[in-house]
Amino acid sequence: MTERILKMPRLGETMDEGKVVGWLIQPGDAFKRGDPIIEIETDKTIAEFPALGDGTLHNIIAVVGETVEVGQPLARIDIGIGPDWTAEDGETPAEDPAAPASASGLVETDLDMPRLGETMDEGRVAKWLKAPGDSFVRGEAIIEIETDKTIAEFPALMDGTLVSILRGDGAMVTVGEPIARIAIAASDAPETKAVEVEAPVAVAIAAPVQANIRQRASGEPVRATPVARRLARLHGVDLQTIAGTGRRARVEKADVLATLSDTPRPGGKAPDGVLFADLPRGRMAYLDTGASAGRTLLLLHGFAGDRTTWAAIVSGLKRAGHRVLVPDLPGHGLTEIAASGAADLSADLAAFLQRIAPSGPVDIVAHSLGCVAAVDFAVTATDRLGSLTLLAPAGLGPEIDGDFVHGMARATVAGEVSHLLRRLSVNPVQLSDGALAALAADLGRGRLAALASAIAGPSGQKVDSLAKLETVAASVETRVIVGLDDRIIPWRHVTSVSPRVAVHFLSRSGHMPQWDQPKDVLDILLSKKA
Repeated sequence: MTERILKMPRLGETMDEGKVVGWLIQPGDAFKRGDPIIEIETDKTIAEFPALGDGTLHNIIAVVGETVEVGQPLARIDIGIGPDWTAEDGETPAEDPAAPASASGLVETDLDMPRLGETMDEGRVAKWLKAPGDSFVRGEAIIEIETDKTIAEFPALMDGTLVSILRGDGAMVTVGEPIARIAIAASDAPETKAVEVEAPVAVAIAAPVQANIRQRASGEPVRATPVARRLARLHGVDLQTIAGTGRRARVEKADVLATLSDTPRPGGKAPDGVLFADLPRGRMAYLDTGASAGRTLLLLHGFAGDRTTWAAIVSGLKRAGHRVLVPDLPGHGLTEIAASGAADLSADLAAFLQRIAPSGPVDIVAHSLGCVAAVDFAVTATDRLGSLTLLAPAGLGPEIDGDFVHGMARATVAGEVSHLLRRLSVNPVQLSDGALAALAADLGRGRLAALASAIAGPSGQKVDSLAKLETVAASVETRVIVGLDDRIIPWRHVTSVSPRVAVHFLSRSGHMPQWDQPKDVLDILLSKKA
């Protein structure tokens, strides 16, 4: 046994410490070079960190939620007979007694744009730290990559030499596309890309190795690609319920999309976890999750949405130890109460809270048209509110994308829905054909037609919440979060709100800040004053 200490890596030049978000392997699990082994949160982003060599995890030193300084221990691992890839900068790694002879040859292959976080679909080449012809060793930083959240150095996973740069400084590159050509030892090369060369070798990002599809064993941790995790959180899919088709049962993007195709819609069996509250006007569907000892947060979705639009935020609030209530508003989702006007959206909230959370303060978080419902309720129940947070709020100005509102109300086919959804988010909403068809069938029932006419007319918005919001903000901590790339409601409407309201502007965020910038939204929600 060759035991070594795995230490907190530096994921960017300004990083001094990182928080352990999750271990992707468990004690006793073996891993290969390139396998993601830990999720680390810095002050700017959350990234999966890959193993720089083969090994087995012995025991975890830094548990989930712990903040660890760069260079301090994370875990004990066994690296076997291979080279010591855990060596500090400046140390000389142990020789590899089992290393293949140089006669095995060198190969040239692609270096692909890596994924540095769950929401990353593309990255900008900020700076190459190596020039063509430069050699480097495993673990050495070779490139700086800029995402929507941070600039991070990415390490080499094996020894090598940079042959040529395909995408220069400043280039935007989709995750998985080649950014350079490199030459490496034949034993290190991805078989599908390598061609033999007679040149010095360079480090490459190890390509995933296809494995046989298998079911996860009971209690085995879920392995999933970052994009699969993002899709699952976005649409409220439990990764534990998905049989991954990737290596070691890793859940892939296609697995989540296949699951979404089978997601029940209204008229079918209610999904697991959905509860119903019997209220005077009918039954309201809702989620009730998280710890009862924490704060209670009520999340209200926008027009044509439902409880699943909050999936990523619900997950983060649960991890922070809070109770989260997420109803389907009247006219939406599985709720059986109709809505013909904006007032109908808030008409049942008092009865709902009296039944589900009869005492204690409630923090309300609302989106778009849900903000109108939140303000209407808050102005009559300020004694129940701990805080009020409005995301991309309706009701603060005249302009609105009426084509979107009326389009969603009358859509009947998947193509219409697909085009409309692209307006919502900077990060495109990805749904399978089956899921789009199911959503179109639900919208085709016409439940939103009267509501659409009541909120958006030829001159713009028909609802006005400014005066009520000023009344609420006088006694309740109130915040507004807007995306600077909102295509549905102009962010400039927030310039009319009371100076008592704290306003947060998010770049690279559209009408759905909770989708485009979930970490930033969570940080704001969890920063509530004591």
